[in-house]
Parts: sequence; C-alpha cells; structure tokens
Amino acid sequence: MPADLDQVADELYALPRDEFTAARNAAVKRARQHDKELAEQIGALRRPSTAAWLVNLLSREHPDEVAALVELGDGLRAAQDQLEGEALRRLSQQRHEVVHGLVQQARALARSAGHPASEAVARELENTFTAAVNSSAAAQAVAGGRLTTALDPADVDGLPEQVAATPAARDDAGPDRDERLRRDLERARSAAADADAEREKAQGELTDAEHAADDAAGTLRELRSRIEAAEQAEHDARRRARSAQRDLDAADRAAREAQRRVRDLERRKQH
Repeated sequence: MPADLDQVADELYALPRDEFTAARNAAVKRARQHDKELAEQIGALRRPSTAAWLVNLLSREHPDEVAALVELGDGLRAAQDQLEGEALRRLSQQRHEVVHGLVQQARALARSAGHPASEAVARELENTFTAAVNSSAAAQAVAGGRLTTALDPADVDGLPEQVAATPAARDDAGPDRDERLRRDLERARSAAADADAEREKAQGELTDAEHAADDAAGTLRELRSRIEAAEQAEHDARRRARSAQRDLDAADRAAREAQRRVRDLERRKQH
C-alpha cells in the first residue's frame, strides 16, 4: 500500500464529516497528475457514517481513553484464556463503565461540533466500542481512526469493508507484546484477588448479620413469651377481680338486709 495513501487517509478521516467528500475529490484530482493508481485508491475511500466519524474523532482527540479500551479488551481475553471467573466478572463490569464513558465522550464531541448524536447513533457507538473490547481486530480498527461504518459486536468479519486504508499495523509481536500481555494478566489476577477479598469480606459480614438476626429472633421470641405470660396474668387478674366484685356486691346486699332486720326488730321492741 503506497505510503501516500496513509497520509491522505489520515487527513481525510480527521476532517469534519461534511467536508469529507469535497476534500477526497480534491485529493483524487491532485493524485491523478502523478499516480493514477493512488488516485483510484483515494477515490475508493468511503465517507464515514455519523457513528464512525465520531469514533474516528474520539480516537484522535482522546487516544488515551481508546487505548484503555483496547487494554481492557486484552485483559478480558487473557482472563478468559486463563478461565479466571472472578477477573472476568470484574473486568466485564469495568467494560460496561468504560464503554458508557466513551459513548458519552463521543456524544459530547458531537454536540461541540454542532451535530448532536441521536439515540440510534448512540447505540451504534456502544456497539462499536463493545466490538473493540471483544475483538483485537476491531480494537485496532477503532484505534486507527479510519472507520467508515459502525461495528457489530457479533460480526467483525466485515472489518475490511468497514475500515478505510487500514494503517500499517504496529509490530505487536515479540517482547513488547509479551510484556503487555504479562501486565494484562497481572492486572486480571490482581482484580481476581481483589474480588476474592471482597467476597470473603462480604461473606464475613453476611455471617455476622445472620448471627445478629438469630440473636434478635431469640430476643423477640423471649419478649413474645413474656408478653403472652403478662397477657395471661392480666386475664386471670381481671377474672379474679370480677369474681371479687360479685362477692362484694353479695356481701353488701347481705349487710343492708341485716341492718334492715335490726331496725325492724328495734321498732317492734319499742312498741
């Protein structure tokens, strides 16, 4: 692939989307004067979709965030290869957070450029960043900044058609790649260890809570038993009080009757 095509493609895919076609046609016209093959290759460069343009813009203006997405994908795949479940769960959660953050950054860029992204474009952005996590080839395409359409996480086989004039691949083989993978694996293992520690802490807290619940339930049972005993004692006392009241009423009647007889007898004696 001629080196000049890389240069032209970089310039074109860095432009605002509405300037792409005119700039491409001008580049074709210039190239045709000295290299017809290059002119044809430039003419074949496709104008990016809105989502692709935003991803390209993000990769240029926020390369560190895109690099973090790429590294996250490498870490997920390394953890998957090692069958480290806790690390996978931890990194999967991180993936959701990173992808969401990148979508919001891309939408902010769109607003700044005067072209707010629709919900449909936002979904395409999310799909593209998710594809970059799932596939190293998709990650390279996103980082390259030359997407022509959004990516589908379930199908990255069409990447050659979705990426224009793919930049010359970096040499990822050798010690640098091995060192990067080693760091990724270390991070994944560290994340797994942290997750295990959190799980043990949560288990301890659960055990303490269960013991506290058992103690509270025992106290509640004791209190209920005391309440039941107190209610029964109150019932018995009220029953005795009613019986005593009846006895008092009877005694009072008997006393009044006795006093009446006394008065009657005294009157008879006087006569």
